[in-house]
Amino acid sequence: MTLNEVRAQIDAIDPKIKELFLERMDASYHVAKVKFEAGETNIFRADREQEIIARLTDDVVPERKEEYTAIVRKVMEVSRKYQYGLMYDWDPELFTPLAEGIDIRPEHRLVKVRLTRPDVCNSMSSILSMIGDYGINMEEMRLLEINEETSTVTFELTIRGNLLEVPMRKLMFQLSKECSTFRILESF
Repeated sequence: MTLNEVRAQIDAIDPKIKELFLERMDASYHVAKVKFEAGETNIFRADREQEIIARLTDDVVPERKEEYTAIVRKVMEVSRKYQYGLMYDWDPELFTPLAEGIDIRPEHRLVKVRLTRPDVCNSMSSILSMIGDYGINMEEMRLLEINEETSTVTFELTIRGNLLEVPMRKLMFQLSKECSTFRILESF
């Protein structure tokens, strides 16, 4: 097979992936809607996602398992981003309690947050990926604590952006839902 033939094969596969992805997002929409209408705003369940990943990767050959696991994990991350974004769109007041007591001004360009996550593989990389998926960048990341007793890590992040912007508000909402502790420290 020539390189051009392989590229043609890839070009034929990619639209199929797109179609399945969009179908997956349609299902994610309905999950978010059902949960939101029931007054539930939690989307992320680490235990459920681990079960799904284990089930989906069980029969994948070892030399492709890590890559397939990464794809499944990313699809789930993007799905959650979409669902939390929908919930914010349906009720922007979901952000309000997160910023209570924070001075937010149009000229501010940085937001400092403190968050705690499980001390497991991909825990912080998924947070960094999430920030990037919102089109937002980071200024600084500091490890504050590794708690071996609770198997958690606490970080302080300085994120570029303004809390008046919708993508930043959606990010803050999602972070608040996917971290065991989350707090906006300041906007400056």
